[in-house]
This record gives sequence, C-alpha cells and structure tokens, in this order.
Amino acid sequence: MLSLTTRPRLAVASLFAFYLFLYPGSITLIALDRVPVWGTWMGGALLILQGTLMGLWLIVNFGQWGALAALWVLFLSWLVEHIGATTGFPFGSYSYTDVLQPQIFGVVPLAIPFAWLLIVTAAIGVAELFLDRESRSPQAEVRVRPARVLIATAFALLLDVTIEPFAVHINHYWVWSDSDPSAYYGIPASNFVAWWFTSLLLSWVLALHRTGAVRAARFGPRRLGVLFWPWLPLTLYLTNLTMFVVVNLARGQVIAALIGSLIFLVIAGRIGVPLLVRRLRARTEHEQSVS
Repeated sequence: MLSLTTRPRLAVASLFAFYLFLYPGSITLIALDRVPVWGTWMGGALLILQGTLMGLWLIVNFGQWGALAALWVLFLSWLVEHIGATTGFPFGSYSYTDVLQPQIFGVVPLAIPFAWLLIVTAAIGVAELFLDRESRSPQAEVRVRPARVLIATAFALLLDVTIEPFAVHINHYWVWSDSDPSAYYGIPASNFVAWWFTSLLLSWVLALHRTGAVRAARFGPRRLGVLFWPWLPLTLYLTNLTMFVVVNLARGQVIAALIGSLIFLVIAGRIGVPLLVRRLRARTEHEQSVS
C-alpha cells in the first residue's frame, strides 16, 4: 500500500504530468485563436489544476502548515476579489464575465482564488533565486524573511502585467468599467497598486506558515533542507510566463509580450550567470592545476 507520504507526492507528479500534457495544445489553440466554443471552460480548469498542484506541493513539503497556508490564500484572495468586484475597491471598477465558471456566489469565478495560489506560490519560488545562500539555508527559515516576501511580491506583480492584457482582451475573463484608453491596455493603475498590496499580503501568509512549519516539532530545519521538487514553483512561473509572452505576441499585444520577455531574461540571467561563473572558475582552476 502507498504510504501517507507517497500518496500526495504521487498526486503532485500526476497533476504535473497532466499539466505538461495539456500545456502545448493550450498555447497553440489560444495563440491561433482556435479555441472551440465548447472549450472555453478549459482555461478555468487549467488554473484550478495548477492552483491545486501548488496546494498539494505545499502540503507535501510543509504538512498541515502548508494546508493552512493554501486555505488562507484561497480564502483571502477570494475575499479581496469579491470586495473588488462588488465595490470597485481596491482594484478599480471591474466585473467578471461568464467565461469562467462556476462562480462563487455568482460573483468571483472559482478559478480566480486558485490562480492567486498558483501565482503567489510560484513567485516565492522565483524569489528563492535572488536570495543569498545564507537566506536560503534551512536555519534561516525560523523567521519570516522580508527579502523573500518583497521579491515574491514584485514577481507576482510583474506576472500580472503580462496577465492583464491576456485575460481582458484575449480570453475575456473580466471587463473594466473605468477603462482608460491612455492607460496600459486600458487597465487602470489602481489595479496594479492593489495587486502589489494583495500579493504582499498573500506572500507574507505563505512565508509565515513556512516559518511555522520549521518551528513545529514535526518539521525542523533539517526536514526543510530537502524539499520535494523544489523547482516546481519556479517551473510553473516560467511556463505561465512563456504562455503569456507567446500568446500576447501572436495576438498583437507586443508591449505585454516584450515586458514578459524581459522578465524571462532577468530570471534566465539569474540562473545562467552564476552557472557560467562556476564553470569558468572550475576551468581556470583546472588549467592552473595542470600547469
């Protein structure tokens, strides 16, 4: 029989494999504007799949603290979105279309809180790249690291910069009542300000529960030193960013595609430059030892 530890890991692996199976076709259909009428529900299903994947990843690595973190992110993001869609604060005046179904209380699509869980968890995965070794060590997990939260918030916001034109003008997930033609694709600046604060709150919630997992008797620093698939949040961030870049470019939203490309280059540089430096250093040391 599968152990309690193996089952969640198997679920994560299965969902990730299913996501990879759907991913190429999703990009192709949306980029070429070939999504059939009966297939419009698949966008929301893909968001729920990815959000669930991140939630299970949190549970696998942080146990009950990971489950609580995922639930808090789902609840708080739904609450902020519900207030936003019904009052116009803090994002601005907008409303969801009927593309994403089902909708909670007929206002916020179920897929939206799962999208927040995906984005914030993935953004924290990106933030790990930009922390020094000391900040990434298990011993540093005994308290919330402001740098991790702030970097994650920045990358969550940057991803939204590429998401908004995609979601509004291509997939038609929501519409802006106070659209400003002179603004960035007609999207009010208040949306991005609210996104920053909401991402900050949700990133802090995740970081706080991660710290709680370390302090709990069952999950000490040594346990956190060996995460299951630590690359998964970063991978989902990059696959989503790639989709937005490709689709925005294919559908003529060049500025959004260029911004997404710059984000990609920054992340790639952070991964590639240290690797190149290590290889050059190793080569130099080898040449010196030979001579």
